[in-house]
Amino acid sequence: MGVSVITVDLLADATDEALAALVTEDFEAFAELYGRYLCPVYRFVRSQTPDDTTAEDITAHVFFKAISSAGTFRAEGSYRSWIFRIAHNEIYSWRNGEARSVVGLEELPESVDPTPSPVAQAITQEDRGMVWRKVAELPPAQREVVALRYLQDLDVEEISGITGRSRGAVRILLHRARLKLRHSMEGDVE
Repeated sequence: MGVSVITVDLLADATDEALAALVTEDFEAFAELYGRYLCPVYRFVRSQTPDDTTAEDITAHVFFKAISSAGTFRAEGSYRSWIFRIAHNEIYSWRNGEARSVVGLEELPESVDPTPSPVAQAITQEDRGMVWRKVAELPPAQREVVALRYLQDLDVEEISGITGRSRGAVRILLHRARLKLRHSMEGDVE
């Protein structure tokens, strides 16, 4: 019993990349990564899908792919970027499998982080629902980068790696999304 407690403590203190290196030999390492990333990945996927059931299915696919291809993780980038890249690819596959239109985001999952970023705090205020309904009206590429930037608090470099777009393309998508949101929100005020 003492050995497993020590192992669990060591896993809890290990970096994501160190755990990823152990996943092919130690399921507990994957369980630790799963615990760390389930909520953030689900929140990102949910922001891109019309309902909880679809988001849960896609999230399950993400983690299935993560464990089945654990041996392909190269520590050239962060594990966080790698898992979100898998999520991006699964969402892309889902979108191409069925025609999608505007995604309703009336119920955005709550964050498990007790100290949300200032952007996340602003979104949780009274206007949160309105803002995310407007985000849901954005084209899929813009909606995705907005969700990665403001829900997951990823930087442009990480978003670039996840989406396979250049940093400049990510910045342009974010800029265009902000402009559309600003115009849309101004239109609602008038």
